Amino acid sequence: EPILADTYGVIAYQEQVMRISNVLAGFSLGEADVLRKAMGKKKADVMAAMRKKFVEGAKTNGTSEKKSGHIFDLMEHFAGYGFNKSHSTAYAYLAYQTAYLKANFPWHFAAALLTIEAQNADKLALYLGECRERGIPVLPPDINESQLRFTVEPGRGVRFGLTAIKNVGEGAIESLLDVRRTQGRIASLVRLCEDLDLRLVNKRVFESLIKAGAFDTMARTYPAYQALASAALRPRLQHAVDAACEYGARVQRDRDEGQAQLFGEVDRAAAVDGAPSLVLPDAPPWSETEQLNYEKETLGLFWSGHPVDRYGAALKEFGARSTGELAEAPVSGARGDAWGPGGPKPVEPDTSIGGIIAACRPLKTRKGDRMAVFTLEDSQGGVEVVVFPETFQRSVALVETGTLVLVRGKLERDDETTRILAAEIAPLESVRERVARGVAIRVRMPAARGVFETLGEIFARHRGDRRVSFELELPAAPRALLVRADVSSQIRVRPSSALVAELERVMGAGSVELR
Repeated sequence: EPILADTYGVIAYQEQVMRISNVLAGFSLGEADVLRKAMGKKKADVMAAMRKKFVEGAKTNGTSEKKSGHIFDLMEHFAGYGFNKSHSTAYAYLAYQTAYLKANFPWHFAAALLTIEAQNADKLALYLGECRERGIPVLPPDINESQLRFTVEPGRGVRFGLTAIKNVGEGAIESLLDVRRTQGRIASLVRLCEDLDLRLVNKRVFESLIKAGAFDTMARTYPAYQALASAALRPRLQHAVDAACEYGARVQRDRDEGQAQLFGEVDRAAAVDGAPSLVLPDAPPWSETEQLNYEKETLGLFWSGHPVDRYGAALKEFGARSTGELAEAPVSGARGDAWGPGGPKPVEPDTSIGGIIAACRPLKTRKGDRMAVFTLEDSQGGVEVVVFPETFQRSVALVETGTLVLVRGKLERDDETTRILAAEIAPLESVRERVARGVAIRVRMPAARGVFETLGEIFARHRGDRRVSFELELPAAPRALLVRADVSSQIRVRPSSALVAELERVMGAGSVELR
């Protein structure tokens, strides 16, 4: 009791192990230290010898062999978690300080933590998710606001640090910050390139900054681009980089050679984006998927949204769960036997979830059969999915990093992990097809008989059990009418991306809707 009174009967420090062996078994302090080291390094041969000596010494001092053996087992178990007292004190004090900062200065704590993990995309995504859960606003990277590290902007939030953008080195960032100190706010790519060290900030660096959205706010200070979506703005900025760099290199070369730019202002205005006006070349806009993938490429995470978000309504109707719901869901329920509106929806312990495969690890069983373990992510987090050989064989083409999939399987949870043992894996786009109760086709009248004959042939190739309807646009006076007409019950189709593609080749893009 005198040895463990301070820790309420629990062996917490290495010094206590030494005192127990000294007092109970008569070990010298040197022998007690040998035992401490053996326990710390898990030396089985030394431990076995010391155990025998401990039991014999304790027996000599009046402790039964059974009790002394049990005490030695407790000491041995302690070796898996114990510290010496000075280390424990230092760790406890540091943990208290850290907890205090996290509770009382959450923004500054988050900025420091994100800076530390800026080069680790997985941990960065994890801590950004925690910021979202704790209500800490994280502001996007900005060429005029971001510093090298994550910083706190009072009253606004934590600003994304430029150091966390991939392919942007510290030297390039320092050059950018030097230009900001010289010019003030950066007004355009051309003005930036006039003073930037273009040996450090090359085209690849510019493209990474643009893909990450760091130039969005700068461009939107000009009225012509204020309402332009990021997916349309960023490709135009990207197409302006070459000309801006060429102009900047020419200005710097003339400056180094002592030559004045007689027509400097004319050149600047004629450049891709001069001052005071900003003129960006035309470029085809990115799709939502392209924009998100570029953000993932440069920031290590999806910033402006998540690829799964556009399937949210269909997943909800289908009965799929989110990763957040899985983490809290009880593991109970009956098995659903079929997918889609025609059969019961999956319930726990069999459940379904849609997401993107973020990391995939191929494995083999002892028999040599192929299987895999991957992380499936949605906007709320990630969950581990185990794909055993039978399921893997059926869905091998889908089990690849970056693939959007719908997984159905058995949910398993313990105190530390949540995982799904996959029974079926399907393309995520199929969730719309599975919940669709019909196919609606918009037809601008008058339409030739041949059009409907072609549609009939397509229906025949995609026979199924879902109804078909036409929405006929009638240009009648005094105003146009939209008339819905259901096709005969003898004509039913199976919704699929292939069906939609074939119909839209005949009727035009956007004319087909799964409902």
